[in-house]
Amino acid sequence: MKALRRIALEEAVMGVVFLTVAWYLYYFMAVWGMLDYLEEGTLKAYTTGPGIHVEIIVSALGLGVLMAVVNHLADRASFRRRSLGEIILIKAAFYLAGLCLVILVIHAVFLLFFFTWDEIRDLWEAMSPRLLTSLMMFVLLSFLGVAFLLEVRRKVGPGNLGALLVGWYHRPREEDRVFLFLDLKGSTAIAEHLGHTRYSQFIRHCFHDLTEFVLSFQAQIYQFVGDEVVLTWPQGRGNAGKRSLDTFFAFRERLAQRRLWYQEEFGVSPEFRGGVEGGSVTVTEVGDIKREIAFHGDALNTAARLLELCREYDTPILVSERIQKSIATEPGLSTEFQGEITLRGKAETLTVYGVERAAAG
Repeated sequence: MKALRRIALEEAVMGVVFLTVAWYLYYFMAVWGMLDYLEEGTLKAYTTGPGIHVEIIVSALGLGVLMAVVNHLADRASFRRRSLGEIILIKAAFYLAGLCLVILVIHAVFLLFFFTWDEIRDLWEAMSPRLLTSLMMFVLLSFLGVAFLLEVRRKVGPGNLGALLVGWYHRPREEDRVFLFLDLKGSTAIAEHLGHTRYSQFIRHCFHDLTEFVLSFQAQIYQFVGDEVVLTWPQGRGNAGKRSLDTFFAFRERLAQRRLWYQEEFGVSPEFRGGVEGGSVTVTEVGDIKREIAFHGDALNTAARLLELCREYDTPILVSERIQKSIATEPGLSTEFQGEITLRGKAETLTVYGVERAAAG
């Protein structure tokens, strides 16, 4: 679960940055602009001194730690079953509770380093109910905003939110990528055995077991289609072909370790097949009312075809010659020639290889 802890830490850093920027915007728009109208006293001394900056920074850092804890706990199965709206509201409630704790800590710091107890009391008395109400409303909105941002990041997948925000793929781009297609073996029989509702729960657990390895091997989730998931890696960040195979075998091993749990819970244990191919593809944003990043190119068609051929060759994963060459010198993997095929609409043949983990020693 190290990868899940890492993603929780990344989200905590994002939360700290978001809250710091949001609260400084409030300070400059609602407080700094009114300084000339404030009477001399504790409130003006506070807003022009270091105390307010300490409060903003310490509050953001304290809540960042809380976010790391809350987001890590939110990866539990009981929490993941809730809707997006429920998750956002529950997290915002935890953040508000954390803010109360942070305020107590800040007051303790002020008493020790900046203000006396009487000055803190004068500061609270100088704040009008309207000012306190507007401040709390802004804090609540900032919590809802950061919770929404983090949930959207999880919805679109690691590496995709930033590209969508900056419009990186607003115009089509050529990239060299590797694709891993995964689907559930015997899915039709399993669905008939479990029924639609239980089958959906079954698939959700399978994909949750995959999550750690998506993060560990730095994959991007392209799409989920029924019981199939497509992962992708850009070339240039190490050996993307090896990463795709490491992901597949790590996922397969995790499912084998949890085989008894799946049997007890669902009466069936999952096995997944895979197809891997790489090459040049076009990447672009598609859609208007629902936008996503789409990939177009022969590499996807070939990987999908290799996945289909796993049934014919009765092997867990197949790769093209391009991928086989890229992993030929990698330790821990062995390949076996399976045959040559002709893809629909293509004149040249494709050499197909099966891959297994090499025996130790």
